[in-house]
Amino acid sequence: MPDKIRIMIVDDVETSQKGLARLLSFEPDMDVIGFAGTGSEAIAKAQMMKPDVILMDINMPDMDGLSATEEITKLVACSIVMISVQSDRDYMRRAMQAGAVDFLPKPPSADELYATVRNAYERRPKIVAGSVQTDTTQTSSGHIIVVYSPQGGSGVTTVAVNIAGCLLSQQDRTVLVDANLQFGDAAVHLDVRTERNIITLVQASGDLDPDLIENVLMTHGSGMRILAAPRGPSEASEVTAERFLQIVHTLANQFRYVVVDTSTHLDGITIGLLELADVVVLVGVPTLPSVKNIKLVLELFDESPDFDKGKVIFAMNKIPVDKKSGALNPEEISKSLRLPIKSVIPALEKPFLESLNRGVPVIVNPRQSPGRELQQLGEEVKKILTSVEVEEAVTADKPKPRKGRFG
Repeated sequence: MPDKIRIMIVDDVETSQKGLARLLSFEPDMDVIGFAGTGSEAIAKAQMMKPDVILMDINMPDMDGLSATEEITKLVACSIVMISVQSDRDYMRRAMQAGAVDFLPKPPSADELYATVRNAYERRPKIVAGSVQTDTTQTSSGHIIVVYSPQGGSGVTTVAVNIAGCLLSQQDRTVLVDANLQFGDAAVHLDVRTERNIITLVQASGDLDPDLIENVLMTHGSGMRILAAPRGPSEASEVTAERFLQIVHTLANQFRYVVVDTSTHLDGITIGLLELADVVVLVGVPTLPSVKNIKLVLELFDESPDFDKGKVIFAMNKIPVDKKSGALNPEEISKSLRLPIKSVIPALEKPFLESLNRGVPVIVNPRQSPGRELQQLGEEVKKILTSVEVEEAVTADKPKPRKGRFG
């Protein structure tokens, strides 16, 4: 990150200019270097000021933001973020076609604005041999972490959100994918507005364009990216297993870590994800139905000769602090399933509710439960993935198969 990200604001409404500038002024790494009120003025000033990031309103009097963006991207090595009160898919698609790297609803929240500006700066194009070219260096194959439970109410989304938060860093880009297509709420856990979701990628023709994916992803204040689930069951029916898995595979070539929050149903999507995963975090709770269902899943794993049970991390969630609660003992569950428990997460309602209401993972407080246990679980995932990287480096010439169906 530079000392200052140089930002230009383009909007024909002065109060909107001032509102954005005021929000940006609170961030020490951001500097608003100029304003423009029309598209033609924006083109001229962009060439003179050479900003890193331009916040561009779509609707302006003489030349709209889409036309101005098309011209500026040919002339200046900067990232353009389109801002509009219209947040439907058609506007977003047109913005991306014009060359914008992201799209924000108007007015954006402060955290969403900051994270989007920083992400846009990292993705800014570079001048090569006199022409503007997009930075395509981040193409290394990443890791897929699938969080799954066969028992509803096990807290899979909470675990997935916190693992993603633990893996995220400036060097390790992380995306959280909501695979609970009918009733996914990963974005709600992070208090991120879901103007965009996976349906745009499902409906895109041909190969998935990396820029299209970047623009569909939502951005949390931490910098974590989120691929939101469809708006409801009617849209979910449009998503096929083949397309979903293609999207996840493509994300793994753009991000270091792809964390997937799943539904309980073992359909084609969930099965495909379990096979693709480098790590499967299997989540249980201390009840008989949970133990019974996990045992059935482990039997399915055993029946698949190509499934590596060594990539499974077993986590017990919602363990009562009161030992007289009547809940099953984690040690007895582990013996019954013949599966070691890597993480025991206590049932502490207050920290989880505060986390949900604030839209931040509980691992922001890693010294206290349950943040401490979830942080340790994330570190365990990272340790396994590090060993995977070492193994892949040793066997670089051998292809790594991802295959096998359950039953």
